[in-house]
Amino acid sequence: MTMNDKFPKLIEPLKSNRFIINFNEEVKVPEYLFTSFKIYNEGDQLIFKTKIYQTVNYSFNPSDIFKITDIRIEYLDPVGKSVNGVVFKVKGSNLSYKNSYSDDSLSYINFRFIIDPESIYLIYKNS
Repeated sequence: MTMNDKFPKLIEPLKSNRFIINFNEEVKVPEYLFTSFKIYNEGDQLIFKTKIYQTVNYSFNPSDIFKITDIRIEYLDPVGKSVNGVVFKVKGSNLSYKNSYSDDSLSYINFRFIIDPESIYLIYKNS
Protein backbone atom coordinates (compact mmCIF):
# COMPACT_ATOMS: atom_id res chain seq x y z
CA MET A 1 0.00 0.00 0.00
CA THR A 2 1.40 3.41 -1.00
CA MET A 3 0.94 6.71 0.78
CA ASN A 4 -1.61 7.81 -1.84
CA ASP A 5 -3.77 4.72 -1.19
CA LYS A 6 -4.41 5.92 2.38
CA PHE A 7 -6.17 9.11 1.33
CA PRO A 8 -9.34 9.46 -0.73
CA LYS A 9 -8.93 10.90 -4.21
CA LEU A 10 -10.18 14.48 -4.25
CA ILE A 11 -12.54 15.40 -7.05
CA GLU A 12 -14.39 18.50 -8.07
CA PRO A 13 -17.38 17.99 -10.35
CA LEU A 14 -17.61 20.37 -13.29
CA LYS A 15 -20.27 23.07 -13.12
CA SER A 16 -22.62 23.29 -16.08
CA ASN A 17 -22.09 27.05 -16.51
CA ARG A 18 -18.29 26.96 -16.91
CA PHE A 19 -17.47 26.47 -20.57
CA ILE A 20 -16.05 28.20 -23.61
CA ILE A 21 -17.07 27.38 -27.17
CA ASN A 22 -15.06 28.30 -30.26
CA PHE A 23 -15.72 27.63 -33.90
CA ASN A 24 -12.84 27.25 -36.35
CA GLU A 25 -10.62 30.26 -37.08
CA GLU A 26 -12.61 31.37 -40.12
CA VAL A 27 -15.77 32.07 -38.08
CA LYS A 28 -15.10 34.32 -35.09
CA VAL A 29 -17.97 34.40 -32.60
CA PRO A 30 -17.13 36.04 -29.27
CA GLU A 31 -17.06 33.24 -26.68
CA TYR A 32 -19.11 35.23 -24.16
CA LEU A 33 -22.14 35.19 -26.50
CA PHE A 34 -22.69 31.44 -26.16
CA THR A 35 -25.49 30.80 -23.65
CA SER A 36 -25.77 27.01 -23.57
CA PHE A 37 -25.00 23.80 -25.41
CA LYS A 38 -26.19 20.23 -25.61
CA ILE A 39 -24.66 17.09 -27.12
CA TYR A 40 -26.94 14.10 -27.66
CA ASN A 41 -27.63 11.36 -30.13
CA GLU A 42 -30.50 10.97 -32.60
CA GLY A 43 -30.31 7.34 -33.60
CA ASP A 44 -26.79 6.78 -34.88
CA GLN A 45 -25.99 10.51 -35.23
CA LEU A 46 -24.37 12.71 -32.59
CA ILE A 47 -25.89 16.19 -32.45
CA PHE A 48 -24.45 19.38 -30.99
CA LYS A 49 -26.83 22.27 -30.29
CA THR A 50 -25.89 25.71 -29.04
CA LYS A 51 -27.19 29.24 -29.16
CA ILE A 52 -25.76 32.74 -29.00
CA TYR A 53 -27.15 36.13 -28.13
CA GLN A 54 -27.59 38.64 -30.91
CA THR A 55 -26.28 41.98 -29.68
CA VAL A 56 -25.96 45.55 -30.84
CA ASN A 57 -22.20 44.97 -31.19
CA TYR A 58 -22.20 41.59 -32.94
CA SER A 59 -24.40 40.00 -35.59
CA PHE A 60 -23.80 36.55 -37.00
CA ASN A 61 -23.71 36.38 -40.79
CA PRO A 62 -26.08 33.49 -41.71
CA SER A 63 -23.90 32.48 -44.66
CA ASP A 64 -21.07 31.72 -42.19
CA ILE A 65 -22.94 28.60 -41.02
CA PHE A 66 -21.40 26.78 -44.00
CA LYS A 67 -17.88 27.84 -42.98
CA ILE A 68 -18.08 26.19 -39.55
CA THR A 69 -16.12 22.96 -39.82
CA ASP A 70 -14.59 22.51 -36.34
CA ILE A 71 -15.91 23.10 -32.82
CA ARG A 72 -13.95 23.25 -29.58
CA ILE A 73 -15.61 23.14 -26.14
CA GLU A 74 -13.44 23.79 -23.09
CA TYR A 75 -14.58 23.06 -19.54
CA LEU A 76 -13.35 25.52 -16.90
CA ASP A 77 -12.45 25.24 -13.21
CA PRO A 78 -13.64 27.83 -10.63
CA VAL A 79 -10.87 30.29 -11.56
CA GLY A 80 -11.46 30.03 -15.31
CA LYS A 81 -8.60 27.68 -16.19
CA SER A 82 -9.31 25.15 -18.93
CA VAL A 83 -9.32 21.68 -17.32
CA ASN A 84 -10.58 19.58 -20.21
CA GLY A 85 -12.81 19.70 -23.21
CA VAL A 86 -13.71 18.15 -26.50
CA VAL A 87 -12.94 18.97 -30.13
CA PHE A 88 -14.81 17.65 -33.15
CA LYS A 89 -15.54 18.19 -36.83
CA VAL A 90 -18.94 19.02 -38.27
CA LYS A 91 -20.66 16.89 -40.96
CA GLY A 92 -23.79 19.03 -41.32
CA SER A 93 -25.32 22.18 -39.89
CA ASN A 94 -28.58 24.08 -39.38
CA LEU A 95 -29.26 27.65 -38.31
CA SER A 96 -32.46 29.23 -37.06
CA TYR A 97 -33.57 32.49 -35.57
CA LYS A 98 -36.67 34.60 -35.63
CA ASN A 99 -37.81 37.96 -34.38
CA SER A 100 -41.25 39.47 -34.00
CA TYR A 101 -42.72 42.81 -33.01
CA SER A 102 -45.10 40.90 -30.72
CA ASP A 103 -42.23 39.42 -28.67
CA ASP A 104 -40.13 41.56 -26.31
CA SER A 105 -37.64 38.85 -25.29
CA LEU A 106 -33.92 38.54 -26.05
CA SER A 107 -32.85 37.62 -29.57
CA TYR A 108 -30.89 34.38 -30.08
CA ILE A 109 -29.39 32.48 -32.98
CA ASN A 110 -29.79 28.69 -32.69
CA PHE A 111 -27.24 26.30 -34.15
CA ARG A 112 -27.58 22.56 -34.72
CA PHE A 113 -24.62 20.52 -35.96
CA ILE A 114 -24.16 16.88 -36.88
CA ILE A 115 -20.88 15.72 -35.36
CA ASP A 116 -18.41 13.53 -37.22
CA PRO A 117 -17.97 10.85 -34.50
CA GLU A 118 -14.62 9.70 -35.93
CA SER A 119 -13.15 13.17 -35.30
CA ILE A 120 -13.97 13.55 -31.59
CA TYR A 121 -11.12 13.78 -29.13
CA LEU A 122 -10.58 15.05 -25.57
CA ILE A 123 -8.31 18.07 -25.19
CA TYR A 124 -6.52 16.51 -22.19
CA LYS A 125 -6.21 12.84 -21.36
CA ASN A 126 -8.35 11.66 -18.46
CA SER A 127 -6.27 11.07 -15.36
